[in-house]
Amino acid sequence: MIGRTAKTVLRHARQLVRPSRKVCPFCFQADHIGGRNHIPHVTVEVCQAHHVWLTEERFAAGAEMKKQPHTIKSVEMALRALAVTGRAVASAMQKLCEGLEFCAEMLKGARR
Repeated sequence: MIGRTAKTVLRHARQLVRPSRKVCPFCFQADHIGGRNHIPHVTVEVCQAHHVWLTEERFAAGAEMKKQPHTIKSVEMALRALAVTGRAVASAMQKLCEGLEFCAEMLKGARR
């Protein structure tokens, strides 16, 4: 059985050979934000590039996506996966706030 480190190395190698992808409005797919084996009915639509990135972040945070032998462990893995999603959403919201602040400053300057 191949370990998580080896799988990560394989994913990174595949990403290097693939051409960089642009975000496409047609490439959205359901992302199981808490893990398909943990809370399968909770998904969000993300593009393929962000799906790959979020999956890598979840693995780095220690969230195992495989089915867990105990309910407590499954809840732990779901919470780890959800925490990664929450941080990504918070970061995106922060960037939006900074962009709006910049626009507001530009509008103030244009009125003078």
